[in-house]
Amino acid sequence: MKKHRKIGFTAIGVIALLTVAFTLPPVRQATADFLSLFRVQQMQTIKVTPEQMDQMAESIRSRVGEVNLQQFGAVEVIEKPELLTLSLAEAQKQLPFTVKVPSRLPKGLRLAGTVTLFTGGLAEFRLQAEPVNRLLESLGAEALLPADLSGKAFRVGIPAGVRLTCERTEGGQAVLLDQFASPEMTAPPGVNAAALRKSLLNLPILPSDLRNQLAAIEDWQNTMVVPYAEGRMEKVDLGGREALYAKNMHTGKNSLFWVDEGILYRLEGDLDKEGMAELARSLR
Repeated sequence: MKKHRKIGFTAIGVIALLTVAFTLPPVRQATADFLSLFRVQQMQTIKVTPEQMDQMAESIRSRVGEVNLQQFGAVEVIEKPELLTLSLAEAQKQLPFTVKVPSRLPKGLRLAGTVTLFTGGLAEFRLQAEPVNRLLESLGAEALLPADLSGKAFRVGIPAGVRLTCERTEGGQAVLLDQFASPEMTAPPGVNAAALRKSLLNLPILPSDLRNQLAAIEDWQNTMVVPYAEGRMEKVDLGGREALYAKNMHTGKNSLFWVDEGILYRLEGDLDKEGMAELARSLR
């Protein structure tokens, strides 16, 4: 039963937040942070066009106005994560998964002698059902959250992870490799995940093709839904695993993100798409 509550709330959160995640600028980062709290076993992309984003943004502005996650509850950090500089062997002892390292590196790069360990943590989110339901109603939802969920704690397991640095032999970092266990949220009982998912998929603000893409996701309990904007991102095949390659417009760095057996991976640095993909495929 406990497992069902975990994956049920994951689905609700992903689908509900998708209605605002990629529209209003003030909501984008907060929603991205919130999405990262759910338990992830795999990744699936959905195609979202700028026109659809603008359309949903306008619908939200006219129906809701500004959205802030702080309106919907309070977060308390129970166990604060820490950052430690260790050897890879020492870090491995504290992680719940096997760290992968490149079996080959591009010319001129080498692994740094130490890694950064991100220790796990624990937080609680106490939801307020009334403002959440007002949001859902304003968006046209038919199914709402039970009022008795207010004040109950959603426990968020902040995942442990590690960062490896591939540095240039002449000095300076070139690529960062992050590996994290799947985040996990345990929700209190009282939410009918399937019914609420169905209601949210029928929200009037969702374009029909976006609705169809979401509805077609079969394993919606364990899937991280990632928006794919053509022209801004590229899909990369890592030998049967799909990854997303993108360029950060603010830092100028390139990144590659993928999920493999519940572990989240990200490369970031100055390698091009082919270099990033080759490095990712070499992980052992």
